[in-house]
Amino acid sequence: MTFIRAVLLPALLLLSLFTSAESTVSGYWKSIDDQTGKVTAFWKLEIKDNRLLGYLVNYPGMKPENVCMQCKGELQEFFEKPIINTAWLNLSKNRDGIWEDGYIIDSGKGEKYKAKVWLENGSLMMRGYIGFFFRTQTWLRTDQAAVAQAKFE
Repeated sequence: MTFIRAVLLPALLLLSLFTSAESTVSGYWKSIDDQTGKVTAFWKLEIKDNRLLGYLVNYPGMKPENVCMQCKGELQEFFEKPIINTAWLNLSKNRDGIWEDGYIIDSGKGEKYKAKVWLENGSLMMRGYIGFFFRTQTWLRTDQAAVAQAKFE
């Protein structure tokens, strides 16, 4: 009984903390422009096959038939892909709660950036890189109902 209290119980608690911390990036998020403070889009993040994938689910002027017309050159594989149901965020490594080694695509501009995602004080930090330059946005957790009811100014 002492073994269970001294070793097994703390190990199980620690394991449950790691498991819940890893899965907390999954769910619905709203991206906030770091310069204007306005909501720019709503995202659904999910972990699939040890990859963090992000899908746009609502954004200004969204229509179900919208496709990426700006995705050319390096992004040719995304040309004319539907904005909805395409993984615009794709990260492969999770080290201590930081997802990296992948990309995020700005389908409106046809730009691809290296990306890094982590949680900080309940918010999701999204950092996009071009070379040594980066920009970080704060994304706030939301839910599917809020996504469906969202209105953009």
